[in-house]
Amino acid sequence: MKNGRSNGSRTSLMDVPLRQTVELERIDAPSDEVEPLLERGILPGCRLRRVRNSPTGDPIISVEGTLLALRRESAAQLFVREV
Repeated sequence: MKNGRSNGSRTSLMDVPLRQTVELERIDAPSDEVEPLLERGILPGCRLRRVRNSPTGDPIISVEGTLLALRRESAAQLFVREV
């Protein structure tokens, strides 16, 4: 989301600045990696916000008010748009 513009579904969660709320458009991951995300409430249409990064650089996100830790690789497969 450079220069305040969204690139639509080409913007991954890792490209979103901290504390900016976005909406999940799609998950571009193998099916065995998608199911655990869905079980945690990371569904297309949900609102996500990168709250902070862990000491190892992995994002800690808020999903509809619940904090979750993700691996950077997983967050890079979540494509979002601005809300």
